[in-house]
Parts: sequence; structure tokens; C-alpha cells
Amino acid sequence: MAINKEQKIKMFKTMSRIRTFEDKLQKIYRDGKLDGHLHTSHGQEAVAVGVMEALSDKDIIFSNHRGHGHFLARGTSPRNIIAECYGKVTGTNKGRSGSMYLVDTKRGMPVASGIVGGNICVATGSALASSIKKDNAVTISFFGDGATNIGFFHESLNMASLWNLPIVYICENNQYGEATKREEHQKIEKISDRASAYSMPGFTVDGTDLMAVYEAVKKVVDKAREEGGPALLECVVYRLRGHSAGDVGPYRPKKEEEEWNTKYDPIKKFKEELLEQKILDNQVVEKIEEEIEKEIEEAVNFALDSEAPLAETVSKYVYREEEDNE
Repeated sequence: MAINKEQKIKMFKTMSRIRTFEDKLQKIYRDGKLDGHLHTSHGQEAVAVGVMEALSDKDIIFSNHRGHGHFLARGTSPRNIIAECYGKVTGTNKGRSGSMYLVDTKRGMPVASGIVGGNICVATGSALASSIKKDNAVTISFFGDGATNIGFFHESLNMASLWNLPIVYICENNQYGEATKREEHQKIEKISDRASAYSMPGFTVDGTDLMAVYEAVKKVVDKAREEGGPALLECVVYRLRGHSAGDVGPYRPKKEEEEWNTKYDPIKKFKEELLEQKILDNQVVEKIEEEIEKEIEEAVNFALDSEAPLAETVSKYVYREEEDNE
């Protein structure tokens, strides 16, 4: 299905919202106003938006520790995500998880995992459930390049292939496992090459090209929905910020960082495309950016004004509460 002008504008707005949201969150964190860890997805916005645009409302998504963009692209309110980062009761997890374990079950996002590759096996179980129930849902599992070295990845792809499960494994290859360049922890040329070991389709796409991501995901998701069977999609991106907001000192070549920031920023690229196609003009772009800035500031104020959980509720939601059968 072709993407129309209105959809393109919406997708640009969503990518811009993710960037503005994470810029603000990173500043708050570095000002010492947030506890815990914070991992941003600067440079990976096109993957989040392109994937979500290709899905249906019934599809299930499992995110990871770098997941703000996934949730924002799916429609989770910035207010609830920031409130969760502040540990407030209005947060996505009622203030109990922080940034890395966001949840939005209403939008088909059962949980994000702070454990590297931790969602891959759970997502495979979700696809198995869909296969048994025949609910026509496709499961998405997001992870980074480092996660493709662990047992969860290989065991899950093997099972998904054996059982022909409706799942798409999406590797956001930002080319660094924390501070280790991918070529230093993997011999293979492309991560998608690993799909052949499990007799499933494997594709590599430019993850900074929004339309390329959308088209690739739409293709594999439609196939999984109609015919069943898994696929591995590698989206090559670049982490425009550090592994986490608390990174100390540079570990990547300065020239490399400058080149990617200049040539491969997905938001800059898509904005230039829309300006060239005359779908947007600079005045409209400026208005969009101002509206998003205002939205994110309001979200921060909402989080600050929200209440913190009471100490006596510390064990609430840890265990499943017994239902009243009377």
C-alpha cells in the first residue's frame, strides 16, 4: 500500500517527537533529576516509525532497553513515559520500572526488556500463542546487534523456523555493542546472513531510510500473516548518542560520528525529502517543531505534578491478585 502525503507528514511528526522527547529526557537525566539508567534511540527513529506504520492494531510488539521510540511510534503518550521515568503513579508501569521496562498492553506492547536479547524468547512464545489461537497477529521482536550473539537469539530463531511461527525479528544494528564495534564481536558481514542457518528469509535494509524500512517490514509482516513463518530483518543505523546517557568519554572515531550525523540522520534525511517533494515547507516544519516542543514540556510538567507511589504499596502488582469468585 502506497504511503500518502498525510501519512508522510504524520511519520515525520512522530520521528520529530521521538527526537525532541529524548533530547529533553537526556537533559533532565544529565541534570541529575532522574534515577536509574537511560538509553536513547537517537539515529534509530526511522526504524521505530517505519515498523509501526506497517503493523495492524492486533500485532504484538516486544521492545528493549532502548525503546522510547518504539512506544511513542505506537501511540503511547509522552506524558506516561516521562512519568514512568520519574517513578510516578501515572507512568506506564505505575512508577515501578523506570525507562527500560515500559508497558502498553492497550497497544499490543506487553513489556520491554532491559536484559540484552531478553525479549526474543518471550516474543517467540507470543508468536506460538498466535499460531495456536489462529488470531492472525504477527509478533515483532526488537533487539540490537550484540543480542544476536546470545543463546536466546539462536534458540528462538530455530524454534520459530521449525514451527513456522508468525514473527519478525528486527535487529537495529547500530554497529556498536555498548563500546565494542560490531566487527570486533562478529565475523559475519551482515547480521541477516544468520537467517540462512535457520532456513528463514533474511534481509538487510538502510535503517536511516524511513520508506525503505516501511516497505521491508510491510513485506515480511504481510507474508508472516498470510503464510506464517518467521523472518529476520536487519536495519543498519548508527547510534548518534552514546550507549547510555551516562557514557563517559568518547570511544568512537570523531570523524565517523561527524559523518553519520551529517549524512545519515534519519530525521534530516526525511525532512529534506519532504521539502523536495513540496509536501512540507520550512514554515510548516518550524510550526511542527514548536508544537512538539510544547507537547514535551507539558508532558514533563504532567510528570512532575504526578504523585509518587506510596511506600505501603511496594508489593502491589508484584504478584497476581486473587480474583473474587463470589
